Amino acid sequence: MNDKVNFAAALPAVGGAHVVGNAEAIESPPPPKAMQLTEVEQGLYEEICEALRKAGIEHTTSGLAISFIVRTVAQYLAANERCEREGRTQASKNGWVASTPWAEDEKRLKMELGQWLPKACLTIPSLARVRKDTGEAGKQDDLFGDLVKHGTSLPGPQSRH
Repeated sequence: MNDKVNFAAALPAVGGAHVVGNAEAIESPPPPKAMQLTEVEQGLYEEICEALRKAGIEHTTSGLAISFIVRTVAQYLAANERCEREGRTQASKNGWVASTPWAEDEKRLKMELGQWLPKACLTIPSLARVRKDTGEAGKQDDLFGDLVKHGTSLPGPQSRH
C-alpha cells in the first residue's frame, strides 16, 4: 500500500487518504491538435490533468473528453463574466423582464458541465464511486486464483505436469 498522502483526494466523502496509483507514473494525453486550444484553455487542460494525476486516476485515453470539458469551462467563464458585467436580465420598453442570451448560455453551459464532469471523474461523488469500484489496488481480479488455490490445497500426490 502506498503511504503517500494525497491532499487533493483526502476528502471525507471520498474515503481514501492515500494515492491509489503512482501519480508520477500516470501520463496525461496531449489535447487533440484539431481542438486548437487557446492559452487559457491549455492552462485549464493542464490543471485538470494534474488533478487527475494527483488523484491517481488513469486518463490516458480521455484527451478529447477533457478538451470538450476545457472548452465548455472557458465558454462558461466567459458567459459568467458577461453576466456579472452586463446583468442576467433585460427589461423591454413595456416592462417585461427576460433573461439575456448570455445568461441562457451560462445556464446551458453549467448544465453541460454537470453532465461532463462526473464522466471524467472530476466530482467528489464520481471519484468516490471509482475508488469504490476499483478498490485500493485498482488491479484486475485474478480470474484463476481460486481455482489454483483449490488445486494446490488438495491432498494427494503432487502432479507431475
